Amino acid sequence: MHLEVTFRNLQPRDEIRRRAQALYAKLERFLDPAAEALLTVGVEHGSAQVEVRVATRGQVHKASEEDGDLRTALDRLFHRLEVQLRRAKERRTDLARKPEEVGEGEAPLEPGDEDEEDELAAEAR
Repeated sequence: MHLEVTFRNLQPRDEIRRRAQALYAKLERFLDPAAEALLTVGVEHGSAQVEVRVATRGQVHKASEEDGDLRTALDRLFHRLEVQLRRAKERRTDLARKPEEVGEGEAPLEPGDEDEEDELAAEAR
């Protein structure tokens, strides 16, 4: 997991970089080790604007936030990104757990239908 921080209209500060890396590290459970993120931190017209773009598992997740306070904007941004990543992970696991589709013309087996299946197999022999 790699986070690159870019500053616009603002002097680079290690405090902001460390805070962003700490918040990004909390997202480790949703990201694979090869994930890369680009965080842009800027100040325009007296308000902090932050944007993040994360590329992972063939998907790209983007989020942006604007606030008067830079720390608040960072916290909201990473919360929004966490929600996106959590949903993406839930979708992946739901698809993996989805049962196999029933073939055309076949009815799904109900509990207790095993006897009928055995009888059909015996007739076919």
